[in-house]
This record gives sequence, C-alpha cells and structure tokens, in this order.
Amino acid sequence: MAVKSLKLFLDAAVPFPVRLAQNLRILSEKLGQRRSIGDGRPVDSEGMSIPWYTYPMIEFLRQFDLTACSVFEFGAGNSSQFWANRTKRVVSVESDPRWFDSLKGNIRPNQTLILQTEKEKYAHSIVEQGEFFDIIVIDGLWRYACATQARPLLAPGGLLILDNSDWHPNTARFLRETQLFQVDFSGFGPINAYTWTTSIFLSADTRLQGQYRNPSPIGGIEQVADDDQ
Repeated sequence: MAVKSLKLFLDAAVPFPVRLAQNLRILSEKLGQRRSIGDGRPVDSEGMSIPWYTYPMIEFLRQFDLTACSVFEFGAGNSSQFWANRTKRVVSVESDPRWFDSLKGNIRPNQTLILQTEKEKYAHSIVEQGEFFDIIVIDGLWRYACATQARPLLAPGGLLILDNSDWHPNTARFLRETQLFQVDFSGFGPINAYTWTTSIFLSADTRLQGQYRNPSPIGGIEQVADDDQ
C-alpha cells in the first residue's frame, strides 16, 4: 500500500474526539496560538516574535533564505523583530507615538524605526529612503495610499505583502493592476478568534524561488509520496 493511502487508512481509524483534540493541539500549542492569546502579542510556541499575519503566510515566509533582503514595513511591532532576525535590513514606519515609544528601546542594529503621524508623510516615508526594497509590507494605517507610494519602489523580483487583504479589496485590486500576481494565505493566526487573509503580490520574475526549501508544515507528517519522481 502506498504511504499516502496507508496514512489515510490509519487516520480513518482514529476516533473522532481524538482527531478533534489533535487539531486543537496543533493550533493551540504547536502553532502557539494559546501562548499568543495569553501574552496578548504575536509569538510562536517558543515565545519568539512573529508577525500578526495568518499562520499559512508565516510558514510560507519561513521557507526562504531572506538574509540578503531589505524590508520596508508600514506598521511596526513583533513583525519588525521577525524580519530583523531573517533579513539584512528592516525599515519600519509607525503612526502611534505611544507604540513607537514602546518599540524604540528594543531595536537591533539592522533596524530603522520611523514615527510619522500624518497620512501623507506616513505613506511617503518609503520614498524618502531613496532606494528599492526586496520586500514591502503594508500592515498599518492608510493602506491604499501606502500601496500607491510603495509599488514603484518594489525591487525587481521582490514581493509585496498586504495583510488583511480581505478587508482591503481596492488596495489589492490596485496592486494586481500593476502587473503583480496575488497569492492569498487565509486561515487562523496569532491572538485572533477568527480567520483572515494575508496576501503576497509578486511578479513572474521573482528572485525568491531560488532560496526556497520544501515545506514542512507545523503539525504535518514527515513522509515522501511513492509517486513523487
């Protein structure tokens, strides 16, 4: 019997309550949602900072070697630490002065944190950097305005991330109309008791595929299908 067929057979024999408990354990413990709810901030099962994106999006990002990439993000927080641990440089703009003050004492040498409370200056802050970015994250206020400023500064072959894209259809449409492909990652994420969508937008010549590794989903099964040749 093929490996996949055998696994399906064994799964069918597991009692229904046991399977439900296992599903809950993967979300609550292995992905770390219980800990993130308790801490009131996006963290994984080990307490390490992760972005407030959906879990499918976070797992996707973890499949890449991003050490040579530069990042600009609209909206700072635990995501800034996540990017600082994985990339060459992170520039983050924040609109909330109190949140900015809570973050500025814990930035790394490869991080730059900017405070802009006005819409036009906030959205324009990426232009003021005078460079292209390999990854651009739109996850703060005034997302449509930020998208219009950020799109010309996405480096060739880079990717743009729009969180809560299901809430921002006009922003998503604008990005698609600039010849970017939209790929959606819907599901649960840290803290929240509902699902949402984090999307990436990329061109056909994306450079990141060269640093890709095969997925190993949290809570998954380590096996290789017999017919994978």
